[in-house]
Amino acid sequence: MGYGVSGTASAVRIERQTAEAELVSRLEGARSRIEQRFLDGGVVLLAVLDVLNRLVASLENLSQSLDDEAAEATIGRLVATVDQLTALPAIEETRQQRLAGVAVTEKSLGTHIADMQETLRYLRTFATTAKITGAAIPDFSGFAEEILERIHFGTSEVNALGARIGTLGGVIDAASAGGGEALERFRRSVPDIAGNLSRNAADLTAQRRHLSQLAGKVGSSARLVQTKVATTLSSMQIGDITRQRIEHCQSAFTFLEEYLASVALDGDAGGRLTALVRHLVRDQLVEIARDFERECRTVVGTIRSFGADIDALMALYGDMDASDGHSADRAMRTLEADIDAARTVVRDIEQAAGKANALGSSTVETVQELLKGVKTIQLVRTDIQYMALNTNLRCSKLGEEGRAINVVTAELRSFSAQLDEIAERILTALQSLEDDAIKLGAAGNAADGSLDARLEEVLDHIRHAGDRMEEDMAALRDCCADISAKAGRTIADLDFNAELGDVLADCAGSVGDLICPDLPDTAGLEEALADLGGRIARTYTMVSEREVHARVFGTTVEMPAAPAAAQSDEDLFDDALF
Repeated sequence: MGYGVSGTASAVRIERQTAEAELVSRLEGARSRIEQRFLDGGVVLLAVLDVLNRLVASLENLSQSLDDEAAEATIGRLVATVDQLTALPAIEETRQQRLAGVAVTEKSLGTHIADMQETLRYLRTFATTAKITGAAIPDFSGFAEEILERIHFGTSEVNALGARIGTLGGVIDAASAGGGEALERFRRSVPDIAGNLSRNAADLTAQRRHLSQLAGKVGSSARLVQTKVATTLSSMQIGDITRQRIEHCQSAFTFLEEYLASVALDGDAGGRLTALVRHLVRDQLVEIARDFERECRTVVGTIRSFGADIDALMALYGDMDASDGHSADRAMRTLEADIDAARTVVRDIEQAAGKANALGSSTVETVQELLKGVKTIQLVRTDIQYMALNTNLRCSKLGEEGRAINVVTAELRSFSAQLDEIAERILTALQSLEDDAIKLGAAGNAADGSLDARLEEVLDHIRHAGDRMEEDMAALRDCCADISAKAGRTIADLDFNAELGDVLADCAGSVGDLICPDLPDTAGLEEALADLGGRIARTYTMVSEREVHARVFGTTVEMPAAPAAAQSDEDLFDDALF
């Protein structure tokens, strides 16, 4: 095609405007398709990046729950509690022995009370005999009646003592009932429960640590993919750059039209200037297509590598979820069941301890009451002895008349002395009973509170940790399912160079059809080139655009200020996110 005028100037202008309008329209179509395609691709990659962000957040939450110092401390408290649990059968055995000692002492008291009651019956018999024997002696009958009253009062006190001891015996028998069977049950169950607790706590600790290590590996892999996706998003600026460069080509035709409308050029000069701008646009499009293909090849290659990265990530997560994830869940719940079983045994033992404590306390109170009763009986014994002694003295003054009574009252004094001996034995037994009762109440009492309460606290912590870990694992599974679905379905379709590169090449070819292979002569166009070329050059944002412009227009384009330093992967990642 030549560069001179063919036909009238009006026809040339119409032909030029029509051809350029078609080119601008085709360029607009290319620009719109590129813009939409990259926008859609960005939405897809942002969705993948979002689910990767959620995956990393879920892994961080899981790692926190796995590395939770409170959970580790709870397991440590549980292990310490196991030692106390193991000691329970021995503590219960000691309690049963002391309970048996209390029962033996209580039964000895019953024997002593029976002896005292027998002695009082003899005393009553002797006092009655003395009353009959001394019936003829003045005032003696009233004196003998007084002795009988004291004996009767003593008998009532002894009977009351016997009743209280009998009641105590019933309580002791009830507390002792089934003690042997319970102790045997504790001996059988506690070692197994303590062993299970220790073993499962150790297994859980090991599984949590292994799971935490796997979570760390999955997290590192996820962050690598996360960074790669973010970097790819940053690299996708080639779409925006290409769109801008197409707009610059469109602007070149707009500026040409405005210049030709404002400046009177003859047909030849206008034709040569038009051809020069078309050469510029053609070369710019060729350069755009080349840069676009090169950059897209890198972007698409990176995107296609996501498949292998995500497959490896999912495989690593699958190992984590299939083995240690479920194992840790099971170990946590198994440990909960073990603690429940331990609490059942501990509650039984602590209930027995509570009964023993109550029995010890009530026994100590009963002993204090019995001591008062024994002292009363000792006073009765003293009264009887003094009365018998007075009777002996009076009988001695009576001479032969008082001899028979004197013999009887001597027996009274003798048997009342036996009351004192029995009372001493009772006092000794009561002291022993009190000591045994105090020891019974102290047997196995924990200095730092209820073992069941501590187990309940440990159970609450472990249950909470188990619930949190299950929630974190469930969130992690959901994220991984989203990654598999979104990454598998959508990333494979993100081939930005497909069709778009052909569109750019087609546009460049369409411009090439309107020009001759060689550049037109620019003689006489110096002013137009400076004016129009300057307006076109001011739209450029890329060095390559200025280089093409300088090559076609033969003018040096002013370089912009030095660009900012290249960004790191972290900077690109932040740009992609924010």
